[in-house]
This record gives sequence, C-alpha cells and structure tokens, in this order.
Amino acid sequence: MLKRAHNVCSLLSEEIAAVARCGGWQYDTASKHLTCTSAVFHLLDLCENSELTLRHVFAVFTPQERKSLSNTLRNLLNNRVAFELELSVLTHKRKRKWVKITGKIQCCQDKGVRLYGAVQDVTEQRRLSDTEQNYIEYLNTILNSMNDVILSVDEYFTIITANQAVEKMFGYAPEVLVGEDISFLLPEEVEGQRRCFVRDHLQPGLGFINGKELVATKSSGKVFPIEVSVSEVVQSGQTQFVCVLRDITEKKQALDNIYQIAFFDEITHLPNAKLFEKDLRNVIAQARASGKHVYCCMLDIDNFAQLVQAFGKETGDYILRVLAGRLKKAVSAQFEVYGGLRDKFYVLLKAPFDEDHEHDLVNLITEIEWSLHTLLMKEMSLHGNPQVITTTLASAYVHGADAEYEKVVGILDFATKRAKQQGPGGRVTLERNEFNAYDRHSYISQHLASALQKKAFYLVLQPQFDGQGNIVSSEALIRWDDAKLGNISPGEFIPIAEESDIIVEIGDWVLNEACRLLSHLRKLGVVTTLSVNVSGRHIARSDFSDRLVDIIEYWRVSPGQLVLEITETTLVSGIDLVRRRIEKLSHLGFRFSIDDFGTGYSSLSYLKELPLAELKIDRYFVDEINFESDHVPIVDTIIDMAGSMGLKTVAEGIENDIQLEYLKRKGCQLFQGFYLSKPQPVTTWLERLLAMPVKKRYNV
Repeated sequence: MLKRAHNVCSLLSEEIAAVARCGGWQYDTASKHLTCTSAVFHLLDLCENSELTLRHVFAVFTPQERKSLSNTLRNLLNNRVAFELELSVLTHKRKRKWVKITGKIQCCQDKGVRLYGAVQDVTEQRRLSDTEQNYIEYLNTILNSMNDVILSVDEYFTIITANQAVEKMFGYAPEVLVGEDISFLLPEEVEGQRRCFVRDHLQPGLGFINGKELVATKSSGKVFPIEVSVSEVVQSGQTQFVCVLRDITEKKQALDNIYQIAFFDEITHLPNAKLFEKDLRNVIAQARASGKHVYCCMLDIDNFAQLVQAFGKETGDYILRVLAGRLKKAVSAQFEVYGGLRDKFYVLLKAPFDEDHEHDLVNLITEIEWSLHTLLMKEMSLHGNPQVITTTLASAYVHGADAEYEKVVGILDFATKRAKQQGPGGRVTLERNEFNAYDRHSYISQHLASALQKKAFYLVLQPQFDGQGNIVSSEALIRWDDAKLGNISPGEFIPIAEESDIIVEIGDWVLNEACRLLSHLRKLGVVTTLSVNVSGRHIARSDFSDRLVDIIEYWRVSPGQLVLEITETTLVSGIDLVRRRIEKLSHLGFRFSIDDFGTGYSSLSYLKELPLAELKIDRYFVDEINFESDHVPIVDTIIDMAGSMGLKTVAEGIENDIQLEYLKRKGCQLFQGFYLSKPQPVTTWLERLLAMPVKKRYNV
C-alpha cells in the first residue's frame, strides 16, 4: 500500500486537469505503488486524503469490465501494447459514469517497469453519442417501416442510402442498390424518361419535384408506375437529393376504375354521354381554331320505351348491346361511338375537317351513314323470334366558328324530330342552310316562358255557326306576336311548347282568358260557349281538374259554357288516365269534343266509353268535298256514326259554299272555317256577338 504522492503534478496541471475532467495515474510494478492526480479522486468520488489501491479502483467496475481491464493491463505488461478503453463505473457515491482509460509502459533503469496513463470522464460525450445513435436507429426504424422507397443520391446520381422498402417494391436488397446509378431503377426502353429525370431534377438548384409520374422496373424486369418526389439538401458541404418513390399501381387501377364508371356505359361498355360532351367540346375548340367543320350524328332507337315495356328491361339491355356492337363494327378508327341517354347513340369524327376540300372524307362519312343505317336495320332474335329494330339517324356538319356543344346537340335533336316524321328508320342530314330553322326553333323554345310573363300571347275567336248562320259557339285560339319574329303561328310554337311543362302554363292561361271573356259577356247579357284546346300533357296533370274548377269558380262561369277539345291521339294514347279526368269533369257539367277526329287511331270503342259531346271533322276530310262529290265516305261515316251515338258534329276548315252545303245536307250541325269567318280579335268578336238579336244571345 502506498500513500498518494502530492508532488506528481504542479498546481497549474491540476487546474487544467480539473477543467478537462481528466486525471493521470502511475503504477510502479516493483513497489506496487499506485499514484493518481486529484482529478481521479474527484472522478471516482474518493477522498483525496485516503489511500488508493488497485483493489479500490477495480471495485468500481463490473466483473465483466474488471476482467477486461485486467486483461488489458496484463497485455500491456507482457506485450508492451498501449491501450485505450471506455468503461462504465459506479462510484462510491453510487453515481454511474463513463470513463476513458489510457495506458502505456515505461522501463526504468533503477526501478524496473512503470505503467502510466490518464483517466477521463466521458459520461457526457457518451450520453450524447448514445442519444445520437439512438436517434439514428429511431430514424432508421421509421424509414424502414415506411411503404415508400426513400433513397439519398449524390450529385453524380449515385445511390448513397436506401431503406428496406426498396426490396419489397423493386426486389433488390438495399445494400445491392447502394453505389448504383439511380437510372438503374428506370427501364432502358424509356430512355427519354431517364435523361429528363436526371437532367431536370437531379442537378444542383433544380432538385425539387412533387409527385412526378414515371415508369420503373423491378428486378424481374416487370415495369410499373411510380410517383417520385425529390428534395435537394446540402450535407457536409455536398449537394445530395432525397428521392421518395411510391408505387401507384393500385392508385392507377383505382383511377382507371373511377374513369370507367364515370365515362363508360355499364350496359354497352361504350364511352358515355359525359365523355361524348368532353370529346365534342375538344373537337369544337380545334375546329374553331382551324376554321374547319365538326361532324357528328345521333342514332335514336324507334319506340324503345314500348319495346322495353313489351319485352322487359333485360331484353332492352340486350338490344342496346347488340346495336352497340354493330355500330363499333361499322365505323372506322377515325370515328368514336358513344352510348347516349338510354336509347341514343352518337358517332363523332375525332378531328375537325374541311368539308369543301376533303372530299374523300365527306364520301367516307356518307358511306358510313348508309352502312350504319343498313346494319342497324338487320333483324335480331328476341326470345326466339326475328325482330327488326329501326333506328332514326340524324347528322350535321357544323362550322367551327358557329359550333358550341349545346348547339350541336340541339341541332341533332332537331334533325331527329324531322327524321322521325319520315316514319321508323328515318334519316336526315341537316344542311347548313337549314340551321336557320333550328335557330328559330331554339329561339321559340327559349322565349315561350318570357312571352307568357310579358303578355305577348293573346286570344282570337273563330265563330262556329249553325245551319241558319247563327253564331252558337266559338273556338278560342292563341296567338303570339313576338318583338323579333313577329306573328308566330300556334301550329309552330304549340308543338314546341308541348315538349316541356310550359304547355301547362299556356293551357292555364288560355282557360283563364276564355273564362274571363265568358264572364265579361255574361255581364253584357250574352251567354255563349267557347271551345278550348287542351294538350295531352296538360290534362295528364294530377291537378288539372282542381285548377280548372278554381278558374270557373273565380270567374263565376258555368262549366257547360266550356267545351274542352282533346285530340284523338291524346285520348287513345292515355285512355285510362283521360277517361278518369273526363268522367269526373263531365259530372261537374263540362263538355268534351274530339278534335281532328279520324286522323288518329282505328279503334272507336272509346266513343262508347266516354261522355263526349261532339266530334270535330278534320279539315283534311272536308277538303275532299268538291263540286264533283256526291259521296265522301269518311265524312258521311263520321256524321252518321256521331248521330247514332247522340253526338254533335262540327266541321272545320270550310273553304267554300260547296263544302258547306254538302255538310248541311248530310246532317252536320256546326260549321267553322274561313269561308264563314276568319279568327277575329276579341273586340271585333264582341261587337259581332252584341249585334245579334237579343233572343239569339243565349245559345248554351
């Protein structure tokens, strides 16, 4: 046992050692004396006045570390190899510290061998090192748990690090990729992709992209889509790039599925009306820029609703699929076929063209239209029976400067209506000079509602006469005087109004005006009847009866003063619904007339079932009466049939005395036409009624 030697180091050395938390030690193998500086005592929490032996020093180490230190000292003695160890100690004050011990050997001439070295407190450095190491491990754990591949790449495009996800995504272990060029992950056949990615994004100052789509290749050679994000960082003065690679195969598949659902018809698998609108707008934009034309056609299955009603929805879907297959077979790659709204198909030329110069293309379009028309008319088997499904075809060439999506579709709808007038399987190509008719049709359609609000409609009255020439009734006829188009015939605007519910509002207005006139006449001492045309769409409304009753009650008009004229087509096409309306209103005193009788359906059974008041002989049959006519079978039959059923007959469209006298002779009761009186303004009509003898003013 040796006492501590106080003169080993000078005072200055002691101060420096204290600041550095480092002390020195010396061990004389001959005398077995251990000498330490003050810093060692402080480091081990020992009293400086106490004696210090190797046993005291070894006691602060764990058995394992004690063994390691013992072996190291023995190696120093035997092999003269200097050492440096970092060991943990538990001081006498039970504090856990880390110390770094160094040792060397010196041979002395008179005293044998001397061991010496230093002891340094490295607790703080070790704590910081452990924290850093833990943090690195923590980050690596996070990176390796991610599904995205994260690579760090230097400015020479070499992969420096890679996380574990690279093995799952690409099939390469991370250590295999480290040192490789990043283009190793991009397929060779997409060479332009490689160059652009490296040139545009892995250069200092350019290293930032977010979600760029590229094609990558697995170790198996399979290519797949990825999304790449790149950030540029500076590490130890060197530019590096952090690349995040995400496999978007499932995302692309999901997007494809969404696209398929959004833009393709589930029955025919054709592009649907949404994609048609998108593509047509694109072609229109190209045509407008180039001054060329757009070609498009629409095919509308005739009576498709009746087919579905007769055979069922599954058969209707089968028809659509068969026709879709025929359409795709008939058109070339220059055209696209679309499934429209249920019973419609569109065919669009994918690019604009010059109608005046590209004659071959115009001829091709004509050939395709005939091919479509012929192919769609072929028989198909429905439930084992051959069936011909006719389809109306309407097409148009529209100049880009005039084209808009809504206008092109409107032109096709307009042309389809014209084609259907030809009968099943009709075909119309709307010429450029016919677009004025479409523009007029569109103008009327768009201004019907405002015309009603602006009171642009008015009534005229056409008298109906008995055999003695007395006015016994009149027909209320609507007229429209437009600021732009002038007088518009009801034969033109009423069919357009019947395409929407505006016909209901117009019908209510006419009924209200007719009742207002009847109320005014009653105050003047004249009681007469007015005939008012009622559209099928109007009478089909569930509130028609209630609204009609409200109108007559408001004007205090007798129901018997109104004769409601319904076309034969309306009556037969909705016989059950119309029967209920007519029966209900007839009980209230309203009278009904069948307008244009004989032009609709051959079945006359409804005449016995309904409480009708009169039949109107259509002008088409009246026109057959001339000076050579001794017998007009249809007219005679209608008059005889009406008489046998107790119905009045009203002949309209009388143009001459020959027609009038023939009808009187055959027993017709009421007469109407230009020969007797043209439709008159309300004021003129009122003056004529008031001029009648008082005893003839009551003709209900």
